[in-house]
Amino acid sequence: MVIVFKQSAFAGATKAQAIINRQTDSLSAYTGKFKMTKGNQAVFLQLDVVNNELVATQVWDGEKLLVKHLSGDKFMVAGFDWPVKFIRDTNGKVIKIIVSGTGLWIKEQP
Repeated sequence: MVIVFKQSAFAGATKAQAIINRQTDSLSAYTGKFKMTKGNQAVFLQLDVVNNELVATQVWDGEKLLVKHLSGDKFMVAGFDWPVKFIRDTNGKVIKIIVSGTGLWIKEQP
């Protein structure tokens, strides 16, 4: 649970708001549409920040899965305990996801 205390519009953001904004900004690096190809069929995941948490939506059926941050680029799918590792390119941008050590998802370019 996150509690936010707001000050008047003239006082600016409180420390709690700044922390929440930083968490959302850092999670936004992991958002986007990711594709996995199985045989000749492609399936997609959409990752978004919802209420300051990373949520994966299975595009094929709309199911939403909470992706909990562990450390660095390592996460875990809540309720399934599937390890998730985000892979970055040489510029530090997330380009792939590996789920449970074998499921490779490639980030789609906007």
